[in-house]
Amino acid sequence: MARTLEKRIQHLEDIHECEQLQYAYQRYVDNGYDPEGIASLFMPDGLWEIKGTGGTAKGREAIKQHAKNLSAAITWGQHNMMTPSVIIGEDGKTATGAFCLICMLTMIETGKKDAYILVGRYSNRYVKINGKWYFSELTGVIDQTAPWDKGWVKAPMTRESW
Repeated sequence: MARTLEKRIQHLEDIHECEQLQYAYQRYVDNGYDPEGIASLFMPDGLWEIKGTGGTAKGREAIKQHAKNLSAAITWGQHNMMTPSVIIGEDGKTATGAFCLICMLTMIETGKKDAYILVGRYSNRYVKINGKWYFSELTGVIDQTAPWDKGWVKAPMTRESW
């Protein structure tokens, strides 16, 4: 059965809004890991998990605390989200999404700042409540990170080496 023009437009708007949710997340993490901003993107019991490095937080209060902890270790970051792929569920109220990440960071290790490059993927679940999309789960997988001055060829740090 063919979908009406209205349903097709709503479908496209939902995809766009899920993509914009990911980009809002990127702006908040690149703005000093803004705890209130990041937490506002999640369901009250949402899950924020970065596998490989980064940790896990469940629920808005835990997400706020986790963001504060990350901002102490990461003093600057530029998260570049690319190649979005969002699939809206048949119910129009759930969705999944995937994004690629290339990120440059200034991290504090043993009291000194160092530049890092990191690559990974996001695999997310979304829920639409009262016309607004939220993360129910944001899961990042860091595939590789390396000191900027050595690069991933000379000093690879893959998930297996952490």
